[in-house]
Amino acid sequence: MSLWEQWRPWIGRQQTLLRELILMLLAMLVVGIYFLEHYSVSLEQEREVQLKALAEQTARRAAEALASEDSISINLIGRETVALAPVAGVRFLNPAEVQVGLTGVGDADLVVSVPVALPDGELAGSLTLLGNNSQAPRQNIEAGFVLAVLCVLLLRLAFTLVRERLMPPPAAAQPEIPSTVPPEPVPEDVVQAAPRVSAELAETPVDPERVQAQLRLSIVNFDAIRQRYTEQAVDEVLADYQRMLNRAVAIYGGQVSQPIGRQAAVVFCQLPVSQAAFAALCAGLLFLRVVRLQAPLRKQQGKVPLEFKALMTTDKGADESWSLCLAGVPGRLQVPEAQLSTTELDVKALYQPDRAQVAVAGDHKVRLQPVEQLAHRYQALLRTQAETLVSDDEGGSGPSR
Repeated sequence: MSLWEQWRPWIGRQQTLLRELILMLLAMLVVGIYFLEHYSVSLEQEREVQLKALAEQTARRAAEALASEDSISINLIGRETVALAPVAGVRFLNPAEVQVGLTGVGDADLVVSVPVALPDGELAGSLTLLGNNSQAPRQNIEAGFVLAVLCVLLLRLAFTLVRERLMPPPAAAQPEIPSTVPPEPVPEDVVQAAPRVSAELAETPVDPERVQAQLRLSIVNFDAIRQRYTEQAVDEVLADYQRMLNRAVAIYGGQVSQPIGRQAAVVFCQLPVSQAAFAALCAGLLFLRVVRLQAPLRKQQGKVPLEFKALMTTDKGADESWSLCLAGVPGRLQVPEAQLSTTELDVKALYQPDRAQVAVAGDHKVRLQPVEQLAHRYQALLRTQAETLVSDDEGGSGPSR
């Protein structure tokens, strides 16, 4: 698993933090550039003042040597002057503007020229100092500024990480989960439904605009089961599992829009969409757990056990969600990977990003992430709910796990 795949869910949840860091970076860059330019102008002015003072001092020293054209003294004075930090080069000219001495560089951006006069006022020539254009002071300031910016951004990021680690998410942001099986029992007419599922299971119309999330359920090897058993036997099996589904989704406020065996679909209309998605996820995991607990009991009773594939999605397309459900893993509930972060399920569900699979839906591909279970505080509740549903269905003889 790549580093990007490990951090992508967390980055998806931190959009506000990323925007804040970008704004902080832009603000610091604007302020930093302003002060750097101001510092550069001040540094240039200070260099010019220093260079002019050195030029006047050097002109007084070199007056006698320049008047007598003593090249040895002129070169000695030139070397001593170039050894000073602000100076990069020295040029001596006689009164006829002819160069009689040059030490250091011959050209520079900062140039200061002063006349060289003898004590009696007679002009002995001129002196030109070429300034040192070293950018080391500015580069040091820039490096310090970049380091300070990085430290500020990293401190802000570290503060967020520590706060998330030490402080639990606010309770108001988490959807409420019923602690027990709903107080209102499933109606007897549903529990004792006739075997003809397709004919007698009532389907209440659902406004598509209100649907926020849906749970799809497909039966593994359903075609082979229908070929092996009579139509009446298949209908009885479907009725049993439809009862399980009705009781499971009723706990989380779901509504069956398509029964089991007919591209089963359960819709959830809670707001916001994160709450509907979490309710659909819990209902799907609860149903799959009840199915697993019922499988050995049904075998003991000589009944046909079924296995399901499940999909939770916030997309409303029926055909696409059904094709993704069929592409899933038997006994697992899968969620489009991109929807885990958008619906805030990545902090409530346990999954392994490296086990995601790519499925084709229409003209595009979707990464499906199998969700094995929820966080501990939710998973313990699902376990209790599943045991209660199995116990009630078997008249108190269900297993205790």
